[in-house]
Amino acid sequence: MLPKIQPALSEYYTDNAEPLSSLLFESIWDKFSGSDIQLKNNVRPITPKILDLGSAQPESFNFYSQHDCYITIADCIQELIALTWPKTDKPNSDLSDKIQEIINTALPRADIKYDVILLWDSLNYIQPKILPFIHNYLLKFTSTKTIVHGFLLTSESCPKQNGIFKILSAKQIHHSLVTTEIVQHSPLTPITINKVMPNFKYSRAVLMRSGLQEFMLTRL
Repeated sequence: MLPKIQPALSEYYTDNAEPLSSLLFESIWDKFSGSDIQLKNNVRPITPKILDLGSAQPESFNFYSQHDCYITIADCIQELIALTWPKTDKPNSDLSDKIQEIINTALPRADIKYDVILLWDSLNYIQPKILPFIHNYLLKFTSTKTIVHGFLLTSESCPKQNGIFKILSAKQIHHSLVTTEIVQHSPLTPITINKVMPNFKYSRAVLMRSGLQEFMLTRL
């Protein structure tokens, strides 16, 4: 059984909390910064194309601008979390149409292949049986080089609502909650994610002291 959130962590989940030290997020940006191999070979650093499914945050915009990114802020996590299995004769078709409507509204162009997709903690709150449909639609915005980044909750209890993430630097991400209400939670596992998102591989993960697990998916 996975450990439950301890009372000692409650003070951590506040707007005044220390930023998360994000090792995997830092490694992603090292790839684009040109700090090592690219500079040695006198190659211009890559301009990353980022799809952020979360809400717009000034701190994150500052970070993206420093890295000269092409950035799309989709701000569609709440709508995806709100999806439920349709009670109709054609639930698969109706659900696919709804996801297409949500993502098409959020993304102005459908011809871009993004280098990084930021899921934040959305996988903890989207219904697992809906994830394959979201996965299928997001594939059109990916290439074999696309990296997916996010955070998993490892506890059997969790905040009732998903958190807000602000990028302070490649090494630090600020995570705050919009509620202190705790509910029961069945944590996703790497095996489950590989099953519901079969075109991606759960490639790396780091357990953080906050109880979050930072993870990275790579495209197969």
